[in-house]
Amino acid sequence: MKWIGSALERFGVWQERVGSRMLLSALAVLLVSGAVVPLWWSSLQHAQLVGEIVGVLREANIQERNQQAVNLVDRGLVQLNGREVGGARVQAVALGMFNESGTVDEIPVFASFIAATQAPRWAPPQVVEQPMLVGGIGIGIACLAVMAIWLGLSLSLVGITLVTAPLATACFVLGQMQLFVAFTGIGVLLFLFLVATQLALRMLSPAGAITGIAHTLLLEATRQKISVACIAGLLVLLPLLPLFISSQDPLRYQVQTFIARGSGLVFLVAAFLTLLLACATVAFEIRDRQIWSVLTKPVSRLQYLAGKWLGLAVLNGLILSVAGMAVLVQVSLISARPAGSVEDAAALNNQVLVARATERPAYKSIDPIELRDSVNREIENDSVLRGEIEAGAKSEADVVRQLRVQKVTEFSTAQRTIAAGASRSYSFSGLLEARKAGITPMLRYTFHSGPDSSHEVYPVSFLFGDLPPVLVDYVPVQRNVIGIPVEAIAEDGTLRVTIVNGAMMEGGRIMQAPWSMNFDADGLEVLHRVGNFEGNFLRAMLVDWGKLLFIAALGISAAGILSFPVAVLVAMTVFIVGSMSPFLEVAVEQYAVPTDAPWFMQVFEMFIRGFVGSVQWLLAPFASVGSSTDLVDGRVIPWGSVVRALGLIGLLWSALAFAIGGWAFSRKEIAIYSGGEG
Repeated sequence: MKWIGSALERFGVWQERVGSRMLLSALAVLLVSGAVVPLWWSSLQHAQLVGEIVGVLREANIQERNQQAVNLVDRGLVQLNGREVGGARVQAVALGMFNESGTVDEIPVFASFIAATQAPRWAPPQVVEQPMLVGGIGIGIACLAVMAIWLGLSLSLVGITLVTAPLATACFVLGQMQLFVAFTGIGVLLFLFLVATQLALRMLSPAGAITGIAHTLLLEATRQKISVACIAGLLVLLPLLPLFISSQDPLRYQVQTFIARGSGLVFLVAAFLTLLLACATVAFEIRDRQIWSVLTKPVSRLQYLAGKWLGLAVLNGLILSVAGMAVLVQVSLISARPAGSVEDAAALNNQVLVARATERPAYKSIDPIELRDSVNREIENDSVLRGEIEAGAKSEADVVRQLRVQKVTEFSTAQRTIAAGASRSYSFSGLLEARKAGITPMLRYTFHSGPDSSHEVYPVSFLFGDLPPVLVDYVPVQRNVIGIPVEAIAEDGTLRVTIVNGAMMEGGRIMQAPWSMNFDADGLEVLHRVGNFEGNFLRAMLVDWGKLLFIAALGISAAGILSFPVAVLVAMTVFIVGSMSPFLEVAVEQYAVPTDAPWFMQVFEMFIRGFVGSVQWLLAPFASVGSSTDLVDGRVIPWGSVVRALGLIGLLWSALAFAIGGWAFSRKEIAIYSGGEG
């Protein structure tokens, strides 16, 4: 094996020459071009085919019975310059693509649906429809390879290529295109992270106490087995995740499933790695006396902690950038899979791969004086309850509090309840931008009716503004959506939606439903587009980075005071409690002991409410700013959430953690705690 080591050493010396790097760069560009250019050319031809089909569909009109419309409905074919494109799959959905006026709805989506029948079988179907994506990936890989060569990573490039290229080639030959894309993605991601890490190390190289410590931590993270295993495992799993998503599901569900799993996996791995590294890098350096060689130099303890925090901030930035790019590319690839129907493809583009703001009805609030009088009348009219209060069996304050909550709940529920055959109107505001943009907003509703059986279907009619009613059938408890005509929105951006619990017939006659219906506080909302998915995803990654900054500061501060196991326990507890704060809030609200319970039980209740409620209130912002759920539902993550995550959690909370931990660390006798087991 000595000759292998000798050959690698000679290659390392040879690659340092300028001429050698130029030769390797030219070779890398040629290899990438040879692999990408044929696919890119096929993608261009496919895009041209889609454009030609779009032109044909714009002329098709089933009411006029022109030739193209008839061919679509009868044979599922489109005629283009003497050739026919389509087939039985197109014919099965063709009639449903025409609207009431006889023209085709969602022309770009339907054109892509037809063109998919002519996609080259040798090319990955997920990318053949996206020439810009193919060209961008090719240019990116070529630039990455050239950059790696000039950074001295030629050997790493060759090693990763020798491992992943044979696997990818075998999958390509066998026609396993999804595996081909996955193995190619694994190689690209691994090498992209190596290049990004090398660039970060060079940026942190200038002399300075804080940057020097950050440089050392980043270098240490790339050499520790656990950190390498976590990062490599993440970059390997992300390209493989789509293989575990059934292609039989509706396309929008496939994309939503990957977004939820991919973004959640990225944050969990980064958080786990941050907790371990933050606690280990300080606690182990104190235990092994390595910190002596740092603090004996002109480096203050605060600079030492800040350098560790900066190193973890850069590491998390690298992980989120590379893994986030992988998630975005995979979302593009999955969304290019054949949709089960044109409606499914339209739902993907209009409900998932968007950033939509949410508007809810303007509900009335109960008048405080009316609420007080209603509670007093309830007590006065209930002789049994009044007697229990006078006998001391129940506290008057507790009774008043319970009755107030009951009255407010009843008042709120009454506004969201519609009797059988009755109607109720709701007003939405903030839709001026949707009216100007002309993009159809969506009304999302979840109704409860009768026994809430998922096997029953009930009629409901919607009136948007002054437009004619729209009759639909709904299944109780299931979430449904319906498009809102833009012309129903008033000039001031308000929208009036009238809901009729039944089928509204001609002449205004109502065929009432068998049960009254109601919905939860978030069961009726209007969603309108305010941005794209890519921008929303970027904001989500920035929110996650802000949270990771705090986790790093918390772990570093805890490790400066406590031993490694205890520091991990403390940091992990805060992380879990912060993530579970919404559930704790509900638990605290529902926790109560009977009013006639012993005094010590009531004291215990007060303690639990006070302690848990305070902790939940302090850590509530950790879980409230941005989430993968918003990405999955296509909800916008506003820049305000990004500012809160970076400013409040990432900087202010980190400063508070450093203030407490740094104060204790500055008074800790390092020599006493070094060299032991702690």
